[in-house]
Amino acid sequence: MGPFRILASTCILVTFMYVSHQLVRFTDLSWWMTLALISFLASLFALVIGSFLFYWKERNLDHSPWRDWLLDGALTVMAYINFLVTIVILRDIFYFGEFLFHLPSQQFMWGTEATITILVIPIALLFVGHGIVRAGPRLTKVPIRFPELPETFDNVKIVHITDLHISPSMPVTFVEKVVERVCELKPDMIVFTGDILDSFVEKHEEEFAALAKLSAPLGVFYVPGNHEYYWEPLKGIAAFRDLGYRVLLNETAEVVKDGATLQISGIPDPSAVHFGHEGPCYEKIKSQLQPESFKILLSHQPSVAKKMEPLGYHLQFSGHTHGGQFFPWNWLIIFFERYSQGLYRVGKMRLYVNQGTGYWGPRLRLGTYCELAEIVLRRPSKKE
Repeated sequence: MGPFRILASTCILVTFMYVSHQLVRFTDLSWWMTLALISFLASLFALVIGSFLFYWKERNLDHSPWRDWLLDGALTVMAYINFLVTIVILRDIFYFGEFLFHLPSQQFMWGTEATITILVIPIALLFVGHGIVRAGPRLTKVPIRFPELPETFDNVKIVHITDLHISPSMPVTFVEKVVERVCELKPDMIVFTGDILDSFVEKHEEEFAALAKLSAPLGVFYVPGNHEYYWEPLKGIAAFRDLGYRVLLNETAEVVKDGATLQISGIPDPSAVHFGHEGPCYEKIKSQLQPESFKILLSHQPSVAKKMEPLGYHLQFSGHTHGGQFFPWNWLIIFFERYSQGLYRVGKMRLYVNQGTGYWGPRLRLGTYCELAEIVLRRPSKKE
């Protein structure tokens, strides 16, 4: 067992002890009910840690249904624990505030009934979060004006897809729904900014058959994210090329229309170097750029924006953050990612961070949504 697994297992064990203690100490349960509650919590934590220790080691192409059910169940339990721990911590913070400022005690927050309520609330949150995912991707329309944009590219529609995370825990119908909605938009260009595949490509023939239906007059472009490199990346990247997508690995493609040039570059995820593959090469990208062209960059991680802006890019598309995906991480994401979701200005460049078209891990979102972004390139109006 490596250091990371030991650390993760220790953190889960400490969290279990903390939550169990805080849920039991304020109740008047009998000894056998207390034992039952602790056993229930222990089984949840054991399922999570046991499943992940198994899947971290697993590299089998076997697509037995029980493997998928086990993973899906463990991810759902992980989300339940996330909400449970969050509620317990928030209650303790409130208690500390009462003690610090000598506030009247709120008795409804303590006792057996409060403990039962705390155990039930995460279930309700799981249902709500699951419903948000089942609704499918929500369209976000973002017009961005650029004085440098050639007139021939005015009103060009670019659909941005990122962090779909195709895996055994994602239904094929979700991918088909994404494809259907993109086709309805009839975009001029489609860009993928990584973490589209999060599994062995051999397991997902149906999903790739759906993705093969996507096309656009100005092209479909793709760069890998960190998760593609976890699962035989050369096979995954080749599968996207087979779909007819233009894969950009430290490369720049040119779209020429009526004598004007739009250059679109793509870089690999920085994690590629940890798996023995080529990482971002800024000098190679820089050598391919034309001063007079309108330039777009595809990068899975938004954090490279400050390094890429001096190269003359006008617009960067990124993902990776998921916007935190669900509570409380949608509140905390800003402490980990400076550019977490939406539109930013980085120097002279604009950066759009899509909060993820799919989801990672548990099949839920709470405080965020599955996003399908439509970016419309526009020139400034005459009044501006």
